[in-house]
Amino acid sequence: MSKKLRIAVISLYALENNGVRHVATPLREAGYSVTEIYFKDWVNNRFPWPSEEEVNALITLLADRRIDIVGFSVRASAFHRMAKYLTERVRHELNLPILWGGMHPTFLPERCISIADYISVGEVDHAVVDFFDTIERGERADSVPGFWMRDGDTVYRNDIAPLVDLNEVPFRDFHTEDDKFHIEGSVVTQGDPFITNPEYTLLASRGCPYWTCTFCSNTLTKPLYDGKGKKFRIRSVEHLVSELEYAKKLCKDIKVVRFDDEVFPLRKGWIAEFKEKWPARVGIPFEVLVDPRMVAYEPLKHLKEAGLRAVCMGIQASERVNKEFYNRNTTDEQILNAQRIFRKLDIDSSLQIIWDDPVSEEEDKDSVFRLVMELERPFNLYLFGLTIYPNTHLARRLLREGLITEADIEGVGTHAFEQFRVDLSYPRPKADQRWLALLVLANKPFLSKEFVWKLYESERFKKDPRPLTHLATATNLAHMAGFVGKMAMRGEVTPLLIKRWVNPGSLVTM
Repeated sequence: MSKKLRIAVISLYALENNGVRHVATPLREAGYSVTEIYFKDWVNNRFPWPSEEEVNALITLLADRRIDIVGFSVRASAFHRMAKYLTERVRHELNLPILWGGMHPTFLPERCISIADYISVGEVDHAVVDFFDTIERGERADSVPGFWMRDGDTVYRNDIAPLVDLNEVPFRDFHTEDDKFHIEGSVVTQGDPFITNPEYTLLASRGCPYWTCTFCSNTLTKPLYDGKGKKFRIRSVEHLVSELEYAKKLCKDIKVVRFDDEVFPLRKGWIAEFKEKWPARVGIPFEVLVDPRMVAYEPLKHLKEAGLRAVCMGIQASERVNKEFYNRNTTDEQILNAQRIFRKLDIDSSLQIIWDDPVSEEEDKDSVFRLVMELERPFNLYLFGLTIYPNTHLARRLLREGLITEADIEGVGTHAFEQFRVDLSYPRPKADQRWLALLVLANKPFLSKEFVWKLYESERFKKDPRPLTHLATATNLAHMAGFVGKMAMRGEVTPLLIKRWVNPGSLVTM
């Protein structure tokens, strides 16, 4: 039965925003008219502030669609100021009620409810229908689990909704086209902006089996559900495979599937079933994220036989920083052993390091470099700037010890907008310029390790690292060209990918 309420859900700077899609699907199934709006996209590691033209296009689209209530997906705290600005503009022009959802209002509900009329906290895959049904009936949504409501100065803080059974979450909707829009510059494009992307992303699980890393958002979501059920959950293989069977009919250009789980499930029985069903019914190569503490030869061998072509794994920092500050009890030997297994199975690996943190000393950076030099090549190396999420254990400790200020925390600071992926052209102290250049050179298979060690030992580059940075930039470009060439051969290079990544003047590390 169709319902009168017309809802808009807006993604900020992410065409692949799964949160928006997971909300839209059950609402459509419940009979609501739902408009998905993908407002801008990130470009070469940047999230430029929206132009007046783009804001007006958003307001006009909401008016033309006769929207009754607007939901913003505020997936990261760095988007707080932008979401606040757009909320104020939409409210001023159209006088519509505003709902915020996503990780940011879950982290900082008190701050967000002072801006939005409603916020969602925690998992609301099913509760979102209850929320809108309440409004549809003309009732106050002041007691719906999973949602907070503000009425003037009065805030109604409801308990979180129960954790969902992942096998009961409906698939993201790719079969409706007329109610999806992408706003970029002066252009408003109707249709799903991500349906032709060759990379299909999804989750096989929710949560993390460790829950300990002090920088991670999971440390904030875990306490919300203490005593309320099993927090790390895995979808059944059948549910997973059925989603891909559905997606393949509509997303015709899928060349690779990327699992975005914090840690891909490596459970024996589950993998045995996955190995049987994935090749037979999906037959698409896939990539996963792993933790060095869980890497073992046999599970990865079975995944390789099922179609696994690449893994992504976090090194993060030196052993000292990992243990003392990040509460991440991994050892260098575990990391080295994991890479040996990847190479033995001929699985491509992308290893990640966190940079721009206030706790790593020169000895820590030296230790990370030596570890990278010891790793068996080839591998890709991605460097990420440390994002300090509000209220995490790490944020509280760094504030307590005077190592950061409130301005360094996402939501006030916008480091994620500037250095989510480390950029070689970003201004840094000479010592860090040298370390980053050396790390970029360390994984290049066409440079001998003996040559890189000579660069490391040179006193000249300690005084002036600019020539080293220029060399690193050149080798990075060459490595990236080879990487993109392989993607082109597989049909995975698209205009969207080029727009997001290709800018030699602002070169992200690889």
